[in-house]
Amino acid sequence: MRRSIVLDPLESHLSRLVYMRVMSGLGLNFSNDAKAAELASHYCSGDPDQLWSLNWETVTIYMPPYAGEPNPRGLIIAVEGYTLRRLLNDGVVPDIVVTDFDYEPDSLIGFKGIVIGHAHGDNVNAYVKYARHVSRLIPSVQVWPVDCSILVPGFTDGDRAVYLAAYMGSRRITVRGFNPDAPIKRSDEVKRMKLKLAEYFINRASRLTNISISKY
Repeated sequence: MRRSIVLDPLESHLSRLVYMRVMSGLGLNFSNDAKAAELASHYCSGDPDQLWSLNWETVTIYMPPYAGEPNPRGLIIAVEGYTLRRLLNDGVVPDIVVTDFDYEPDSLIGFKGIVIGHAHGDNVNAYVKYARHVSRLIPSVQVWPVDCSILVPGFTDGDRAVYLAAYMGSRRITVRGFNPDAPIKRSDEVKRMKLKLAEYFINRASRLTNISISKY
């Protein structure tokens, strides 16, 4: 029987307190997160326990704005469909994609690896549209998980990918592409604050293991 997993209850609670306090003042509404979590669990097509079967010793995480020169080492995680497409074009097949289906989600259709698909109150429509086309989907959520789903600390896809690798026991995490001073997709106050939160949470995750960041 597939089960829900909470990687670190206290860190997840802290994460939620931090991002709700920061982002609520910028117009984000988190009231539908529980509804999104319930819905996401019905689209689970993978098994969260499969995560422990992977070799997490060394992990390379690619984030937008990934721009080539992959140089992969160990387990490979792509953040968003955009990065998955770019890596595939460079001949690199990720083991995992972490996404909330908001940046080139069509690239996820047909992908055979594990997809950690994040559900929150603002992406329910996109989740329903794309989750059904993912063959190995493990839902991640922002509130206490139900059924087949996982609660990972953090707020953005990028820092959740780092937290995931850290809690799965990685001894060396290389992040390629993350740059909190270079917003992509858009450059408004909300996006810039999300990047600052991602930087904050990645720094917190660095207490757990060795993390190096290569910016583009």
